[in-house]
Order: sequence, then structure tokens, then C-alpha cells
Amino acid sequence: MIIKKGMVFLLLMMLYVVSEAQKLPVYIIDSVQTNRTLRMPWRNCIAVGRAQNLLRNDLLAHLSYAQKIMGYKFCRFHAIFDDELQVVSRDSKTNKLIFQWSQVDKVYDALLQMGIKPFVELNPMPKALASGTQTMFYYKMNVTPPTSYDDWEFLVSEFTKHLVDRYGINEVRTWYFEVWNEPNLNAFWSGSMEEYFKLYKASAKAVKRVDSLLKVGGPASSKGSWIADIINYTSTNHIPLDFVSTHLYPQDEQVVYPDRNGSPYAIGDFFKENVKKVLQIVRQSVRPNLEIHWTEWNTLSAPSASTVSWTKNNNVDNLFAASFIVKNCLALDTVCNTLGYWVVSDIFDEAVMPQTPFSCGYGLLNINGIPKASFNGFKLLRKMTGQIVKINKQEFNDSIGKGIFAVRENNKLRILMWNQNFVELSTHSNFKGTINLPSMYDSSYLVLQTTIKIGAGSAWESWNMLGAPNNLSTAELEFLWTQSIPQTAIRKMINRNISFEFQPGEVGYLEIIKKGANTQVKNVSNSDLEIWEKGMGKAEQAN
Repeated sequence: MIIKKGMVFLLLMMLYVVSEAQKLPVYIIDSVQTNRTLRMPWRNCIAVGRAQNLLRNDLLAHLSYAQKIMGYKFCRFHAIFDDELQVVSRDSKTNKLIFQWSQVDKVYDALLQMGIKPFVELNPMPKALASGTQTMFYYKMNVTPPTSYDDWEFLVSEFTKHLVDRYGINEVRTWYFEVWNEPNLNAFWSGSMEEYFKLYKASAKAVKRVDSLLKVGGPASSKGSWIADIINYTSTNHIPLDFVSTHLYPQDEQVVYPDRNGSPYAIGDFFKENVKKVLQIVRQSVRPNLEIHWTEWNTLSAPSASTVSWTKNNNVDNLFAASFIVKNCLALDTVCNTLGYWVVSDIFDEAVMPQTPFSCGYGLLNINGIPKASFNGFKLLRKMTGQIVKINKQEFNDSIGKGIFAVRENNKLRILMWNQNFVELSTHSNFKGTINLPSMYDSSYLVLQTTIKIGAGSAWESWNMLGAPNNLSTAELEFLWTQSIPQTAIRKMINRNISFEFQPGEVGYLEIIKKGANTQVKNVSNSDLEIWEKGMGKAEQAN
């Protein structure tokens, strides 16, 4: 038997293709679901930059839009005591403190009207109480200790009394009172840790004096710091502590371990493992059941120490953000009470109000309200309601940053997939494979796929293609809105198998649903319909 060389080559190529296909992962969705649903701690709190921003109609519109989709419970922000809100002054003759709450009321009223509760952050230091002039941010919030801790305690007490008088004790008991912001960083607190503890003690006493069931905590620290310290301090000195709070950003790894030298974490694990570490600290403390609230984080990431930037970091604007959010929110679902993203909108003026449509602002929405990849990542997470389903994965040797997660609700199966493109790595691979569904999902089911990708759910890259204009024409604005919408399509399911492939940074969502029944709506009166049909089809009557 003679076999031509061309046929041999073709046969070998076919064998190679089959061999390569066999190396792709097969994810087998278990037919038995667990009893657990996602807690979604990221929905517990969202942030805006500062209290004064909540007096702006554009920010309120952005927050309202996000709230309708995500359903947040709390909102946190800086500077409720900022002098712009005219909260406290001194009588020029008696030197007594005078309080005025009208602007504070507008801020909290706006939140409550949206169905969002305040996560109260007690800061900054009003000029009338400040011991120094050190300030932070473009809007100059004072970060010095008070001249008198008794005066600070009086301010917090009167403030809390006013909230109870206006909103009712049962409502305010559901709020959180967090003392200060990142006092372990000199930029945010010019005093020492001991001075912060004095501030915390005065604040806790003031809040609890109004009502013992009001919730107070801290230290709202950077990088998970001071958690054991505040637990030990409050326990030893019998000072109330109802929760601990802290902050973390992915690029903090480059701050603590420049260029990752000495970092004990695998690439991409710093954020996740440090959030878990705080849980371990609390569980091993004398207060193991304290609530844990991460009241700041976002997707700020840096490949090296020299690229760390808090104001010029595109990883809050670009496609990277979506996969980072999805991967980490799923991994940390049971680790804390809150994962409060910082912030909802680029109407945010810590440095200066953004001057361009995309400006490395921390918002999920840009200044025009256009959703970023980050917003779309959360939007897909929000869809993941239902009981968690186990997934069995066959052999796969290139899984770094790649993952799949599934839930089922009334036979409606929802699957979320991600391919995180780590900033520390120069090359990334596609995520491809096959999903095998349980036998119940026969040909009567449809597969709807949503994909977040460049130009379809991530508009930052498209804005750069336009030349990164400072001011958008009507056509450019409309174009970017279209680019912010994830790609959607009906997928084919062959023998209960769904193939997939996602490029680095992309996120995919599958929803397997029953096809709609092809039924005709029965009319109440077919004869009336016939008269209408004939009448509309006749020519006009003559005059």
C-alpha cells in the first residue's frame, strides 16, 4: 500500500491538532450544587472621595446609577468635618465651640434617599480644633491632632447626637463610625500611634455616650497595619471596639518589597494573602469575632517600585481592572465583612478635579459617567446569584491568573471566567478550554455569553486610539459609550460542551437558560382585531 507524502503530512498534522486539543482544560460542572451562596462583601460599601462631592449633582447621578445596578448598603468618604462644610467654629468673644449641621444634613440625606447608609469616617481636624497646619490633598484637609482632645470629644458627641435627633436611634444604630483615615501614614496623621489611640479613645467615648449600641471602630490603617495594636490597646484599657477597618492596594507590594525583593508572595497573591492575614490576626486575638471592614482598595498595580504611582496609574482605567476585581472578589468572598472599593466615580478631587475623560482617576465611572472595565467586572459579579456549584477540572498546566466559577439558581446556570494579565509579567497566554455541562442542559437550553474586552466593556483603550482628547465631541462621546458596553452573543452548545477562549485581561460570563416557549398570545376578541386590520388598510374617505 502506497501512501503519498502529502497524506502522511496531513495525517500527522491532524494527530498534532488532536493532541494539542487534548491538552486544553475541560471544566466539568457538577450536577450537585452546594448550600452556599456568594456573600459579596464588595456590595457592603462603596466610596466617594469626600463629603463635599456629595453636594454635586453629577456625582449623585453617578452614584445613583451604580446603586441601581449593584445595590450597595453603605457609602464611605473623607472629610465630614471639613471646613468647607462649616461644621464647627468658635465664638469670637467666649471662644466656645459653635456647631452648624446644614451641609452635613444635605450629604447624609442624599445617601439615604438612594437607599445607602453612611459608613461615617470621623475626620479631618477642623481649623477651630487643630494643633497645626499640615494638610493633605488638593482640598487641604487638616491632618494634625487636636489642641484639646476634650474639644474633639465634644465635637464627635454633638455630631452623633445630631444624627440621632435627625435620623432616629434605630437608623443610626445600623451605621458604622470609623475613627480617622490611615493614621499610620504621616501624610494622613501627623501624630504618633499613641496620639491616634488618644483620638480613638475620645471618639469612642463620645459615640458610646450618645448610645451604647452605636458601632465604633478603626484604625482605618494602610496595608493592614495596627490591627493587633488597636485590639490590644482597647482590650487592655477597656475601650469600646466594635469592628476593625483597614486598607490595601495591590501596588503596596512594591512599597513594602521594592521590585518584589524579599516578597514571600507568588505573583498576584500579595493582595489576597494580606486580606487573609488580617482575618488570621483577628481570629487569634482576644477579640476573635470582631467584624473586619476593608474600607479602601482598588486595582492600582505596579510592575516595579519605580512605577508606583497614586495619580498616574492606568490600571484603574484599563482592561486589567476587570479581571483583577473578579478574581479577587471571588477569592475573598468569605474572608471579611466589607470590601469597599475606592471610589465610585472620577468626580473625585484628591489631586485636582480630572481634566480629561480618562485621567487615572479611581472611579468605576469616568467623569462623563461612562462605565470602565472595573464597573463591568462588578456588574458581572452582581449577576452571580444562586448556590455555588462545584467544578471538576481535568489536567491543565498553565492556570496562573485563570479561573472559572459557577452558580445555579432554579436550573439557570451562571458561569464566570477570567484571564488576569499580571502587570509583573511581560508575556501572557490565552485562556481556552471546554466547559462540560450536566445532563439536564439539553438542546432546549440557550447559552448567552457576555465578554469584557478591549473596545467592548473597556473604553479606555478606545479613548487612546482617538488620541486621548481632553474634550470630547458628541461623536467621540457616543463612540466611547458604545465601547463601554460588553460584547454579548448567543453561543452554541454541542453535546453539552461549550468551548471558550479569552485573551489576557478579558472576563467572560455565560448564562445557560431555558429557551422561551414559542406561543401565540390569545386575543380577547379576534373579530375586533379583524375590523381594525381591515379599517386601517382602506383608502381615505372622500370629503
